[in-house]
Amino acid sequence: MKSPCVRICSLNQDNVCVGCGMTVRDLRIWGGANDEEKQKIITEGSLRLSRMQALRDEGLSDDREK
Repeated sequence: MKSPCVRICSLNQDNVCVGCGMTVRDLRIWGGANDEEKQKIITEGSLRLSRMQALRDEGLSDDREK
């Protein structure tokens, strides 16, 4: 299974990669994970990225209103 890495490797304050949404734990176990575990990591990472984007978008709209 292909890694979700997009080569934007930077951790936010919650130790989540802002490029792929993986946690430090996810990054550490990826190589030894089976396909089921990898799919779970990808799904959860995608959800994290969506939440991070929503928070960024919310912050931008707040800034424009001020």
